Amino acid sequence: MPSKLVACVNGEFVPASQAMVSSFDFGFLYGIGLFETLRTFSGRLFALERHLARMERDAETLGWKLPLSPERLAGWVRQTVQANASFLATGQDLRIRLTVTPGLVEPKRGWWELATEKPTVVIHATPLAHDFDARLERGWAAVLAPWRRPKEFPLWQFKTTAYFANILARRYAKGRNAEEALWCNTDGNLTEGTATNLFLVCKGELWTAPPQEGLLAGVARSVVLDIAQSLGIPVREQPLPLSALEHADEAFLTNALIAVVPLTKIEDRVLPVGVLTRQLRTAYHQWARERGQFAWWM
Repeated sequence: MPSKLVACVNGEFVPASQAMVSSFDFGFLYGIGLFETLRTFSGRLFALERHLARMERDAETLGWKLPLSPERLAGWVRQTVQANASFLATGQDLRIRLTVTPGLVEPKRGWWELATEKPTVVIHATPLAHDFDARLERGWAAVLAPWRRPKEFPLWQFKTTAYFANILARRYAKGRNAEEALWCNTDGNLTEGTATNLFLVCKGELWTAPPQEGLLAGVARSVVLDIAQSLGIPVREQPLPLSALEHADEAFLTNALIAVVPLTKIEDRVLPVGVLTRQLRTAYHQWARERGQFAWWM
């Protein structure tokens, strides 16, 4: 970890190596929390409002109303970027992770009762390699995760810190020389990757599974859908049986860190880096540069 990195803990800015939370925190004891990962593109912070809106919506849906306003969280995120602007000045972009937990467990209230008055907020910013985006252009390989997830389980649709299942699947993929593992639900339909959303390109249309299939609708996914609409690219949000792979001319993955990454192989199926994938990848980066905010070093 670079020694100059600065983190935010509950509004206080400290060296990242000293960013500590209590061992009685809900996040440490029970893995309860929400997080958002975003980044800068050419030094500009992109889609912060979308990320904060999702966090607030997820918390309320899960019965946990955040006592911190999106405006305050946004201010802390911006200050964290500013505190690490020396990396931006060297041409490196930043990965930002915002993590919020309910705070400390209060035994008298019960470990199942979320303490909402004083949440724990930690914001990290870490530099991306200079060639981070260039390396992604080559694309990724994916395999199918060996386990299936019930689409009725509510937590798949939320950005929670309970990530053990995704870590197991990603480790499975790495053990098979792939960058990502794709989940299927118990209906046998494709849903998403361990940290990505999946799109198939079939005869000029974008196919992607709807959240009701048991997946997290990512911020990058929403950006791609908006870009597709602006470009007149047809989109189908529908269940994706495994047989849909046979109809795919291209495929790609999205998340807020990698943007749009081509899938060049799914199991034994080899796919080209197609025209539509390249178009959407270029458009995404253009949107991020044009609509992003806070070029701190200028």
